[in-house]
Amino acid sequence: MSSLHGLILGLGLFFLGLQLTGQNMRALSGGSFRNLVRRLTDSPWLAGVCGVLAGALMQSATAVTFILVSMLGSGVIQSAAAGLVLVWCNVGLTAFAFLAAFNISPLVAYLVGGAGILMGAVRTKPWNTYAGAFLGVGIILFGLEQVGSGLAPLKEAAWFSEVLEMALGSPVLAFAIGFAASALLQSNTGAAMVVITLAQGGALKVSEGMPIIYGANLGAILLRMFLASGLKGSSVRLVRMEDLFCVFGGVLMMGLLFAEKAGIPLVLGLAERMDGGAPIQLALVFLLSNLIPAIVFTPLLPLCDAALKKFCPSDPSDKPHCPKYLTHQALADPESALDLIPKELGRLFASVNLSKVRGVGEGDPDESTSFAMLASAIESFCVRLAAENPLTAAQSQRLQRLRAWLHTIRYIGEAVEGLAVSRMALPPGAEACSSGLISWIARNIALGAEATSSMDAKKIHAFFESSKQKGSDVREMRWNFLANCGAFSPSGTLDMSSMVDAFDISAWLIHRLSKLQMQAIGQVV
Repeated sequence: MSSLHGLILGLGLFFLGLQLTGQNMRALSGGSFRNLVRRLTDSPWLAGVCGVLAGALMQSATAVTFILVSMLGSGVIQSAAAGLVLVWCNVGLTAFAFLAAFNISPLVAYLVGGAGILMGAVRTKPWNTYAGAFLGVGIILFGLEQVGSGLAPLKEAAWFSEVLEMALGSPVLAFAIGFAASALLQSNTGAAMVVITLAQGGALKVSEGMPIIYGANLGAILLRMFLASGLKGSSVRLVRMEDLFCVFGGVLMMGLLFAEKAGIPLVLGLAERMDGGAPIQLALVFLLSNLIPAIVFTPLLPLCDAALKKFCPSDPSDKPHCPKYLTHQALADPESALDLIPKELGRLFASVNLSKVRGVGEGDPDESTSFAMLASAIESFCVRLAAENPLTAAQSQRLQRLRAWLHTIRYIGEAVEGLAVSRMALPPGAEACSSGLISWIARNIALGAEATSSMDAKKIHAFFESSKQKGSDVREMRWNFLANCGAFSPSGTLDMSSMVDAFDISAWLIHRLSKLQMQAIGQVV
């Protein structure tokens, strides 16, 4: 095999390994990361530790960013803690680069072979996912070996030396190369590992690889700009915070590099004190290129957040027909998506059109249209969530439960529309007698919407108790309505009975929703 063939094969395997590792690591780490965030973000120090662990596990600051975006929307984490986790996850993801710095060639064959056999033989999760992650790591390392072998003959060629000399002669150009490589690979860790492999083969020096690594830390900005389309308010501010940190880190480290060229020993001076040759030294440079900016940037987080609020303010318009919490970015993290759906269902429940029932003019026809459009958007999100993700049995069961809530809320909306029609058919002057029934419906819709959004056990229990259709207060309201309305029109008994029937259907559906929610929190009713 020619050196060019080996180089292309190595790059292809490297890309494949990155994708395979990323997919499986995110699948393994998503739930653990969420639980870690819930436990460790009460303290700024613990939030930083959580970020380091998340970066080391998931090996992608972009993946961590969008999981945090979903968690921020669902109220699991506050923006201040999310910023800390985000900044320090960049430090954690540098751990993987040290693998490329050590000579573990004898283990690569066993890693690829063993993981491949395990992945093919074991179909159950999470073991199959663990095998996929190890297989991805092995393919990355094997791909890097092929890249190194392919470059070995090339470094002796005069044209290759000239190209490298031209590319690396300017730190600014080398920085741009690192940015482009990271954008292409969609991973600054991947770009850093390629640089380390080149240094291991003697193709470049530590001082030449440093600006490439600094530029690589900015490469994922383009991907995040694309993925963040449609985000607003605190969500887009969090994404921009990660971009701002990357730019800050790149500028800071390039400033240190130019200071070092002026004769002040800094990062390069520290790296050269470390034994192990160029690969280990560049791995240390990659670590420092994220650690130093994280230390400096952390105290500046409140100022940056305040500045971002001016450039990315919260969207004051809350369009009733558009989802507020459900975004296409949330589909990548099923657990976060399942936390966001109840919040959107609470909005849907609160938007049930009560203006006609209350007799406020003819009611707003746009309210009914908005209700139907929002319900369809939620249903579409649920379908996409199931279609685009390999959900666990527990996640599938939870999604089915939430869809049952959605269908019930839709039926409640239709029943309330029927209640409005029945009310308009009452005899003149009799509408006022129905105020007790209407107030009961409105009160329980408000309670139910809050319980649905919060998923708080106490609020769900309060909603359940309030919505009991067979309570004495409900029976008394019915009898008072029939007795008082009979004084206006003794012949309107049929219309009054229709009104009571419409109320009973609405009340039954509202109580049915409360029972479904009680079952969701483990209460048998």
